Amino acid sequence: MSTRTKALLSGVAALIIAISAVGAAALLGFQYGGLSQSSKQGAPGTLTVMLTDPPRVPPGVTAIYVWYSDVSVHISEAGQQSGWRTVAQKGEINLMATLNVSQTIAAAKVPNGDYNALRFNITSATVTFNGKNYTAFVPHSELFIPIARGGIEVNDSKPSAVLIDMSPMVINIGSLSNPEFIIRPSAVALPVPSSQVTEEMEHVGFRMDLIGKSWWSKISEGATANLRITAASLTGTSLAVSVKNTGANTTIRLVVVSPLAQTLKGGVRDHLPTALFGSAVFFVEKNGTLVPLMQLLRTGSENHDIDDILALLGSSGYSLPAGGTATFSFTGQVILGLGKQGQGIVAGQQYLVTVLGTDALASTVVVAS
Repeated sequence: MSTRTKALLSGVAALIIAISAVGAAALLGFQYGGLSQSSKQGAPGTLTVMLTDPPRVPPGVTAIYVWYSDVSVHISEAGQQSGWRTVAQKGEINLMATLNVSQTIAAAKVPNGDYNALRFNITSATVTFNGKNYTAFVPHSELFIPIARGGIEVNDSKPSAVLIDMSPMVINIGSLSNPEFIIRPSAVALPVPSSQVTEEMEHVGFRMDLIGKSWWSKISEGATANLRITAASLTGTSLAVSVKNTGANTTIRLVVVSPLAQTLKGGVRDHLPTALFGSAVFFVEKNGTLVPLMQLLRTGSENHDIDDILALLGSSGYSLPAGGTATFSFTGQVILGLGKQGQGIVAGQQYLVTVLGTDALASTVVVAS
């Protein structure tokens, strides 16, 4: 592979990673900043942390028990090491019991100030499948969760609460008779309007029905595009993926196909494999056509530099309105890898198909045929 092509691939990979980290860092205005903390004068305020969860699970899964520890919040503009405050030492929750329901997992007095992120560790997880419990593997046990809409202000004059909206994907990499489960969590934290925070919410374990809560519908739909893959198929010579946007308007820009085993070795906020060189990457054009990245590089590597490729990625994409559906397809040999020694698709093996857009990301596991 030429030096130019490597540079192009590195640049594209970096942009893919940036797009895949939707809801984090710059997209939500998060930054650690300097060592000075934006805590303010005044008495401490109470911050309540709640959690809700729309998980994606295989048929037969009836419970997902998660044990967590060190729930912490981060003061805006404080240092990465100095800006964290612990609000809960440990706890456990059944994620399947939080469908359209929030449950308080922490509530504590914290210094008066602005907060922009949370984090906690998943210490262990168990999946109940067909009536039996199985220990699940969590590839990245620490969750870092930016708080959307610029964070939340905590003071002693009004109640404050954030709601963690988790969207974990449970994957059975074994068989029906001998299952082995992987949990790939991702989440965003949403500030709850102060007028909707009650004293009951401050009690750990308190559960609240979210159905019919207009404030919840408003902030959840406005925070990000909620992309869902409704169907997907993969062979050695074809790829098709159908999506539905249940949130805000978005632009779909990339489709990535990765061997499932590779995705478990590393990831960016548990969304994408760190090594894209073993994946098939497709650009999505304005008309919905999928174009392999390597095809673009082969036809343009002598005339295009990295800025041209990145500009093309930034200007292309299929506009998918709120509530819209679309199907993206490709006919031709699907090659995994961004070099000359790419691998083909193997029938019967599992692959992770990921669709990326502006403030939108969705993944699903496909068995190649």
